[in-house]
Amino acid sequence: MVEVELKFQLPESKKKTVQQYLKKHKAKNIHLQAKYYDTPDRLLAKNGMALRLRKEDDQWVQTFKAAGQSHLHRVEEEIHLGACDQEPDLNLALYQDNKVVTDLINAVLGTQAEKLSLQFETDVQRTYHVFEADNTAIEVCLDDGVVKTADTQSIICEVEFELKQGAVKTLIQFAHQWIDRYELWLDVRSKAERGNLLALGQAVSPAVHAKALTLNKDTTAEQALKKIIENCLGQFLPNMAAIADGVADGVAEAEHIHQARVSLRRLRSALKHFSSWSGELNPVWEEQIAELFRKLGDTRDEDAIRTEVLPVIQQHGSPELLLPVSAQPSKELSTLFTSADTIKLLLDLLAFAYSEEDSKNKTAGLKKHIKKSLDKLHHKVISNAEHFTELEVTEQHKIRKIAKQLRYCVEFISSLYPDKKVQQYLKQLQPVQNTLGQYNDLFIAEGIFNKVVENDSSFWFALGWVKAKQPHLQKRSAKALQTFSQAETFW
Repeated sequence: MVEVELKFQLPESKKKTVQQYLKKHKAKNIHLQAKYYDTPDRLLAKNGMALRLRKEDDQWVQTFKAAGQSHLHRVEEEIHLGACDQEPDLNLALYQDNKVVTDLINAVLGTQAEKLSLQFETDVQRTYHVFEADNTAIEVCLDDGVVKTADTQSIICEVEFELKQGAVKTLIQFAHQWIDRYELWLDVRSKAERGNLLALGQAVSPAVHAKALTLNKDTTAEQALKKIIENCLGQFLPNMAAIADGVADGVAEAEHIHQARVSLRRLRSALKHFSSWSGELNPVWEEQIAELFRKLGDTRDEDAIRTEVLPVIQQHGSPELLLPVSAQPSKELSTLFTSADTIKLLLDLLAFAYSEEDSKNKTAGLKKHIKKSLDKLHHKVISNAEHFTELEVTEQHKIRKIAKQLRYCVEFISSLYPDKKVQQYLKQLQPVQNTLGQYNDLFIAEGIFNKVVENDSSFWFALGWVKAKQPHLQKRSAKALQTFSQAETFW
């Protein structure tokens, strides 16, 4: 069975209000006590799976869960054991008639099944009610309790919206109404993930990187765009959750922020250059995402100067230079990612990604759309190759951004073309990105050093070096663009 669900964190200050609202609708209550099992090296958790035994009032249920095709979907198989005289043991044999589940478990555990043992528990009071909206049944659950190990525990205070029947779009629209009222913020982390981190003594899961996307050749352009947006959100949402909850810090947070920025760049690229693929896009989304990106800050730029530019300068005779560390406003970022505006934007994007396509307005062949979009983007990159050095610096840096967007767009649709040709094209694009990136770094460094040198005179050499190096990188960038202008497109 595939379950469709949205999960939100609820501020403790709003818990009573939600309880009263659900009580007014004659909501039911149930006591849930769950035990989660895994191997000592967390084979299930590493593969996005969970096995649990849960006592629901006086009834026992054994459940297997696995990641679905997106953060909105998940595989869930429940086996009801009923009331038991004594606490039951985990029994994988109960799934022997379910090939999907047994194949998933066997693929991950292999011969390690006997090593499954209790890792953590949850104890939750659930208040729930099924609401009806536009022929859609939505179960709203308020979970109030703890996830715990033998040594420690963490509070659970969340609201889940589960689609029992009807359209995903209606589910998302229904959740929209709760955002302002109860200050809910979207969280894709499961109780199993939080419990596993607690058991390991860790605060946060590793930052999530972009995953490869596979498109079907029979997919329409609009369906392809929806899958691309879903893919970008699949990278953004887990990183956002870690930052929003304030559980990532130091190096971990820097990487979560970086990957959140990458996912937003990818998302903006798709919305900007593939916008003609669907008539359902809201033109406001791109600017909203751009604003979100800007608010994520520019500490990554400082990191690049610190790790890539300064070492080279020091190799050319500069004394050791220590660039001041800008404090990343963690609280501001947490507020940004829990704000109603951000959550509503994400829900709008999810609603588009999972909406049914209108059969009357199906877009033309996907490859025709790809050719049109990529031809235009490729031309933008090479159009100024011959007179690159004559452009204003701001215009030169625009080409760098467009080259990066071209790479993202190629990666989105690459599964539809021969891999050898795609890789050959990307290999030819790489020097353009590298040289333009280095060229841009010199101007970022100049701006930073101009501020730092006021308080630290040792940066005068560094400032002079980056200014002297700029003409050289400008020529290299122009040459890289001229070479790429001869590249053969594969689409």
